[in-house]
Amino acid sequence: MRPSVQIARREIAQLFSSKTMFIFAVVLPFVSILFFNTLLSEGVARDLPIAVIDLDNSSISRNVIAQLESSPELTVSHFPINEKKGEELIRLGKVYGLIIIPKNFEVNLKKGKQVNIINQYNSNLILAGGLEYKAFRKVIGTISAGINIEKQRKQGISTQQAIVNFQPLTMNNHVLSNPFTNYSYYLNTGFLAMFFQLFVILTTTYCFGIDLKYNKGNQLLRIADGKLSSIIRGKVLPYTLWFMLVGIIMLYSMYVWQDFPFNGNKIGVLLGLFLLIVANQSFSLLIIAITNSFREALTIASGFAAVSLSFSGITFPIFGMPKVMQWLSQIFPFTHFFELLLDQSQRGFPIYYSLKSIAILVLLCIVPITLGWFRLKVVFNKGKFKHHI
Repeated sequence: MRPSVQIARREIAQLFSSKTMFIFAVVLPFVSILFFNTLLSEGVARDLPIAVIDLDNSSISRNVIAQLESSPELTVSHFPINEKKGEELIRLGKVYGLIIIPKNFEVNLKKGKQVNIINQYNSNLILAGGLEYKAFRKVIGTISAGINIEKQRKQGISTQQAIVNFQPLTMNNHVLSNPFTNYSYYLNTGFLAMFFQLFVILTTTYCFGIDLKYNKGNQLLRIADGKLSSIIRGKVLPYTLWFMLVGIIMLYSMYVWQDFPFNGNKIGVLLGLFLLIVANQSFSLLIIAITNSFREALTIASGFAAVSLSFSGITFPIFGMPKVMQWLSQIFPFTHFFELLLDQSQRGFPIYYSLKSIAILVLLCIVPITLGWFRLKVVFNKGKFKHHI
């Protein structure tokens, strides 16, 4: 029997006999897939409660309230008797905004006067406050456009020309980081992939580290006839294949089960997924090579995977970081896989735009293990870590 096959069979047996390995490799990946696909299933906030004070109580003011209610982001839940009561509702967190329609609202509109509708919202809640403000502006803009167009129609101007007269310039916005402005599409894509690579790097670090912790490095070398490459192939390959399957299930959960948009190249994403797995395994081997204990190896591996989220551009764009941080972000495989995944799913770029990400992932598969190779041979010849903690 080839040494690498014998080691692979030993590794599979160890996976099912070790609770920690089984949790890292089998349980937690599926828990994270279920958790994140359920956490942000709505994608964007809907039906944010607001309060309205209608001091005019006219047909037009009631139409404004109906338009606010029909907005998917808002729902009119309270009608306080005065402004003080409305502000109290905001402070208590019962509503996210207070809209006040003034007296003589309809009369002044018919006279052609400009009328102010007051909107008070809680800017401390950045997401909810921003969505309330955006939805309010959209509703008021639509109503204002309707009033203006109707006036022009009464003067004999066609509807199409009235629309052009009201808004001669139109906007064509393109959101680069979250083009669908859907938090489920954007955040789930990042969080699922980040936790996936965390389990890859921890499982690989654990499977090598546990043998060195208990002084079994020499035993593995005897099985492999002294060849480090046979040890690496035998221990890594089962997890590479397993995590490839888990990764495909993760992608299926997003792009089929949750119906996330996918407008790119499927083969390119699968290649990127495979390279992400191998690159993290390569970094695991480098960590094993340079650390002095099993505990230290696991700490550095988990820290490396967790910090990669901050350098991926999810929370803060990479181009806005200082130059040193931009360079540092390039050593994390997750940075390039996330860019590839966004380009090929939500942005729908042709695959050749992602060749740079693929090329860097290939380098990150080769460079770490190359840097740690000779030190790794020393560790396995010794058979154990420097320290046994």
